[in-house]
Formats: sequence, C-alpha cells, structure tokens
Amino acid sequence: LIGVNIVLLIAVIVLSVLLAVSRSKSSKDAVSIIKPDGKYTVCLDPGHGGSDIGATGINNIHEKDGNLKLSLKVAKLLKKNGVKVVMTRDDDSTVSSEERATIANDCDADLYLALHRNYAANPEACGVEAWIYSSGSEKNHAIAETILSNLEKVGISDNRGVRTGTQFDSDNDYIVIKQTNMTSLIIEMGFISNGNDCEMLIKQQDELARAIARGITDYIQERGV
Repeated sequence: LIGVNIVLLIAVIVLSVLLAVSRSKSSKDAVSIIKPDGKYTVCLDPGHGGSDIGATGINNIHEKDGNLKLSLKVAKLLKKNGVKVVMTRDDDSTVSSEERATIANDCDADLYLALHRNYAANPEACGVEAWIYSSGSEKNHAIAETILSNLEKVGISDNRGVRTGTQFDSDNDYIVIKQTNMTSLIIEMGFISNGNDCEMLIKQQDELARAIARGITDYIQERGV
C-alpha cells in the first residue's frame, strides 16, 4: 500500500510539473496587450503573391509561399495577445503595392509589417535585415531593432541591421513604406538564395514567428507604436 501511495505521489508531482511547463510556454506566447481606446491593430503583409512569385531560390522555391506561411503564424500569435491583425492577403492572391498600403491605411493600423526574403547572386550572402523610412525615424528604428534582437535569439545566420530607403536609393522609399500612414517596416527574412537561410526558415519557422510576434508585443508594451 505504501508503495502504491508513493507511485501515486510521484505521478501527481510529475503531472504538476508538466502542467506548469505547459502554462509557462503558453504565457510566453500570450501576453495581454491593451490599448487605452481599444485594440492595437497590426497590418501584416506577406510579400508578393499570385502572379507575383517574388524571388526564386534553391530547389525552385518561390518567395511568395514562405512569406505567407510565416505571416499567418505571426498573425495567429498576435491575435492570442489581443492584437487585431489585418492581412493584406491570406491566400495566394495578387495584390499591388498600392493596394497593400491602402489596406493598411483603411484599417487605421498602428503598425505595418511586410515580410519578404532576400536574393543575391552570391550564394554566400545571408542574414536578416529590416528596411524603414529613408528619414530613419526613431520609432521605426526602435521597433525594427526590437524585432531583429528577438530574431537573433532564435539563431539567425546574421543580423544585417536596419537599413533606410531602398537597395538602390537610400533617399527613396519602397511604395508600401512611402504610402502608409503609420509606423512601417519591411523585414527580409534571410536569403532565398542561401542554403542555410532556407533551411532555417523551414526548420525554425515556429520559433521565427514567435520571435517576430514577441518583438512587436515587447515594443507595444514598452512604448506603444
């Protein structure tokens, strides 16, 4: 009888530990975000889509597909935190840059975030980078740095930092940044032309999504948008 009681006691302790771990993991992904006048709204923009496949990478993968998969995971996590999420697309649709900006403006988003992937002729090029307004506003810099910092903790190949303007003109802006009225940025989630970055996005997609969502919620909690 004593032996049975000991076994039962051990089982109860183990179950309690497992439940505590489960709650701990859930709490990391679910933090209540409250805005004084309602919910914060984030417009998530999975780059490209439909007839616009974006860059083509290793094994003929299309950028548009990875962008959508990652964005949907980020959206799910943000909603758990009480953030209202508006997607520029939630399927394989063709949406112009101007339409994406309009969607963000019409929903009065507090933050616009586009997820893309980079490409380079040099297969060694790798890493994650953020693009913000050419004016380099302090708010845009801060939230971009927060997201990149969280992504670093996941183990990205390289943090390429925050960049302003476009790849070809630092004094200009991408349309989706130029025409949106709120804090806006683009995250290039690694190089589709680099084997390690491609493997990372496949094997660590859940962790990457959590890092992006946590970067957003961390920033909102600390400073708003």
